[in-house]
Amino acid sequence: MGYWITSLILVAFGLAGAMTIGRPFFLVGIAMLVLGRVRHRPRVFWPPLLGLVAYNVTFWTITPFYCSATSAVGGDSSTTCSSMIGIPWPADASGVADPGAVFMITNGVGVVVGFAVFVAVLVRLSQRTVNRAPEP
Repeated sequence: MGYWITSLILVAFGLAGAMTIGRPFFLVGIAMLVLGRVRHRPRVFWPPLLGLVAYNVTFWTITPFYCSATSAVGGDSSTTCSSMIGIPWPADASGVADPGAVFMITNGVGVVVGFAVFVAVLVRLSQRTVNRAPEP
């Protein structure tokens, strides 16, 4: 029962915070609801869930979170946006990084990392299952 309550709380928190930090919580909550019937089968449950968590962590780590502007007296100004880990994203004249390009890059990198984690966890759990197979 606690599993389902946790899933629903994550979905509700994700919806409540949809305009700010809710997206990763919503996605994990939905994934937990979808995978709930197979949660006792580690090879089926853990790879997609951990792949989704890796996607979320990667996406939010490299997405620009803050911007800073510099200007010289009587000169041009430049704005640079940075991610949580310090990746610089060039900004346009309005001081905002191009949202379309940033989303495509961060989403693409997140999908690649999420898929890599999915495969790595699947391989690791498969090896563990093969190693534990009883001998005839």
